Amino acid sequence: MKIPIQPLAILLIATLAMSCSDSKQGDQKPSPSAPDAVSQNLLVGTTEVSLTSFEHSFPVQGNIETDRNALIIPEFAGSVASIFLQEGDKVRKGDAILKINDGVLIANKAELENSLSLAKEMFERQERVWSQKIGKEVDYLQAKSTVESIQRALETLAATIEKTVVRAPFSGVLDRIFVKEGELASPPMPVVRVIDLSDLYIRAMVSDNYISSLAQGGKVVVEINGFQPIETQLRRIGSFINPANRSIDITVDLPQTENLIPNMVATVWITDLQLDSAITLQSSLVSQDAEGNDFVFVMSKGQAMKRELKTGIISEGKILVSEGLQVGDLVISRGGDRLVDGAQVTLIN
Repeated sequence: MKIPIQPLAILLIATLAMSCSDSKQGDQKPSPSAPDAVSQNLLVGTTEVSLTSFEHSFPVQGNIETDRNALIIPEFAGSVASIFLQEGDKVRKGDAILKINDGVLIANKAELENSLSLAKEMFERQERVWSQKIGKEVDYLQAKSTVESIQRALETLAATIEKTVVRAPFSGVLDRIFVKEGELASPPMPVVRVIDLSDLYIRAMVSDNYISSLAQGGKVVVEINGFQPIETQLRRIGSFINPANRSIDITVDLPQTENLIPNMVATVWITDLQLDSAITLQSSLVSQDAEGNDFVFVMSKGQAMKRELKTGIISEGKILVSEGLQVGDLVISRGGDRLVDGAQVTLIN
């Protein structure tokens, strides 16, 4: 019986192919599994924990003010006769700034002086007659009363004439003159402004939540645009809480300077916590886990160990740590983005 050649060739080729395939599979080696993250040796940098000072402040907005800012109203109405000073001039208490026309008052004074001269002469005659027990006592008393009345009228008139001169109520700067020579000055309207810049202060409002943090004489830092920060203190703390916004007034001292003027806006940083010795970290080093707990990795015996922290407030990029770290601990500050608890680590030189 003859076997066909074509099917025999096909069978032979298939047998050879299966044999080669089994040979190749026997030569292949199994691929290694992915490295375990814990078994990696990662390069890290560390920061040693030490005790440092810590200070926290909160800001409030305020305005620069002064109690010696006077809008002077004339006590006598009339046209402005003379202005003796210019805006910007320094003045001392009592210096004359301007004068209101007192022509009518001067004329009245001259008339009263003439009347006084005549009244004195009549009184002297009545006095001589009465000394000789001649005449009536009522005439003597009437002449005496007339002299005294005119004298009092002259004193009142002199005081009125003095009021025609507008004077500086205190030493300072003549900031503004609101009238010109020849214009009418009347009591309802101010004629000049005098400011004393030697006693400037800041008035601000602080939430009643911070009352326990305020203390008279406490340290504050003032920031004003264009000026270097000014370290000063609380002058006064108000005794009343505004029910509308639940705030309390504070007054902050300012040094004497010609560069600061009233109504400038200032930011007042009030220190509410000051520690001489505390454990702090850069806030960027502290992470949070899925449960919201703050933690860092600490290098110990070549391993990265997770430490949960109890933290406090943040100030100037530093966070206060109350629990979880001790002085001398090495907190991993670089290369910690791939760390897990217990990972093998090597310190970067």
